[in-house]
Amino acid sequence: MHEEFDEVDLNARINFKLWKRVLSYLKPYKKLIIIMMVAVISTALVETLFVKYISEDGLKRFVEQGNLDGFSLFLLGMLGFVLAEGIAVKVFIMASSRIEQKIYSLLTSEAFSHLQSLSYSFFDKYSVGWLISRTTNDTARLGEILSWGINDLIWSIFKLIFILIVMLTISPKLALIMLIVVPTITLVGVFFRKVIIRYSWKVRRLNAQVSGALNEGIMGAKTSKSLVLEEKNFHGFSQIVHKFRSASIRSSIYNSLYYQIIAVIAAFGIASMTYFGGMEVLIGPMESSVLFLFISYTTMFFEPVLGIARITNEMKHAQVAAERVFNIISVEPELIDRPEVLEKYGTYNAPKKDNWEALDGTVTFDHVSFGYNGGANLVLKDFSLDVERGKSVALVGETGAGKSTIVNLLCRFYEPTAGSIRIDGRDYKERSIAWLHANLGYVMQTPHLFSGTVKDNIAYGKLDATLEEVIEAAKAVNAHDFIMKLDHGYDSEVGEGGNRLSQGQRQLLSFARAIIANPKILVLDEATSSIDTETEYIIQQAIHHLLAGRTSFIIAHRLSTIVHSDLILVVKAGEVIERGTHEELMQVKGYYYKLYTNQFVENQMKELHFM
Repeated sequence: MHEEFDEVDLNARINFKLWKRVLSYLKPYKKLIIIMMVAVISTALVETLFVKYISEDGLKRFVEQGNLDGFSLFLLGMLGFVLAEGIAVKVFIMASSRIEQKIYSLLTSEAFSHLQSLSYSFFDKYSVGWLISRTTNDTARLGEILSWGINDLIWSIFKLIFILIVMLTISPKLALIMLIVVPTITLVGVFFRKVIIRYSWKVRRLNAQVSGALNEGIMGAKTSKSLVLEEKNFHGFSQIVHKFRSASIRSSIYNSLYYQIIAVIAAFGIASMTYFGGMEVLIGPMESSVLFLFISYTTMFFEPVLGIARITNEMKHAQVAAERVFNIISVEPELIDRPEVLEKYGTYNAPKKDNWEALDGTVTFDHVSFGYNGGANLVLKDFSLDVERGKSVALVGETGAGKSTIVNLLCRFYEPTAGSIRIDGRDYKERSIAWLHANLGYVMQTPHLFSGTVKDNIAYGKLDATLEEVIEAAKAVNAHDFIMKLDHGYDSEVGEGGNRLSQGQRQLLSFARAIIANPKILVLDEATSSIDTETEYIIQQAIHHLLAGRTSFIIAHRLSTIVHSDLILVVKAGEVIERGTHEELMQVKGYYYKLYTNQFVENQMKELHFM
């Protein structure tokens, strides 16, 4: 759907408006920024003066005095410079690290918080991997450029300024000789940095593909072995690794060439300056200590020049990262409560629960139609339904018929393209989405459990639930017995995504999680289709108790689970083609009758097969 690492336009211009927004995240940390800048500038100044002291001032005094006193003073001076630089370096490292962590935390929290507020439809369009990359890798890159990038840029600029000031003060002629090679270095840097970044980005993308292939190989090991796909998988993996190796080698070659060419140009500059400086030393009046100082400064000069070129190119990556992050943060939810609704009922993050009315459970679909992306192709057509409080409605039909669309509209994950939905006689848009979701219980076909304990996962349905309430909910869905057989009972860890539990056990916990909130409307989205027959029987024992007093919508794959529903709707191509109770539909001997009898025969055949 989306590449995890998108291409970078190396010729993109600087977006000043975007960078203004990026830099605004530094405002809360003005003191840290000032401390960092002072420390970085001090470091550049100390480094510049230290070289001057060693090569000219301090060394000259030591030679002139020719005794231990002069040597002692010389060493004390060196120690002073070293201590000053050490303190400055420690300060800017601490300040930069704190800025990086704070910016990363701020951006990640803002992105995650905004994602929580987005509509259900948003997550249909973007893959999980893409979103994780945007909210981790890109925010980390921004945090890095706003701390260490600015740090390096300030150091490079002021180091150049200080070196040039000293050199121009002592010998403008030699300083200009050294500056002759700067344009050449700049041009070489621009060319090579583009190539290096292009290959570095390619290596990064291929590395992601290697990780993805490795993950698939490990996660799908059982499937691969059952289908004898080991050789095919190895061949595909080897091809990706070969591409990764080739790109890595090319990247290393260009990096080596770049620095070797720069070293040659720098050596030419040093040689030229040494030649002309040496002539002045021989002829006079330049002293050898001054020439040594210029050679030292020339060697130092090229590091900040390369640093500025590197940071400039890194800013292109950071600009792309900023665009990605802000694109997510700027996404507006497709479903937004009206201003007057928000004023009365509050938002998701700040609900006004005192104004929330109790939900009774009457549901009405009034000529509802719906189509994705503006409704060009309708997947639900002129659907009407009245459901009294406490009644159960089952939805039956082939995949893509429109069953999930009906419950998604009920849950207000989407809103009707035409028509209206009323809850307790009022259009559900007149009350907040948070109010509706607080009164809903939703059990999915493949339940998602969070890392943590059994107790924690059940209590997610009611965050302030007591242990007694958790146990009561577990008993209501017949989950208590298997929980008590776990090593630590309700304090047992479920593992990542619940991987320490069976599919049936995870489903039972999701039932308990839905029920503990005591929802007035309950949605079961094929909640028994992926569990074993024994677990299904356990759930069936509790399901009548669960649905009592609640309006329920059940998407059913196993028709045996809905025979007692108050109403069964057979949906095909977005329209209801049959409706009635199980007995009524069986008497009609239509589409439902064929589905049920075919499934019944299949189940009988399976039972005979395993006898």
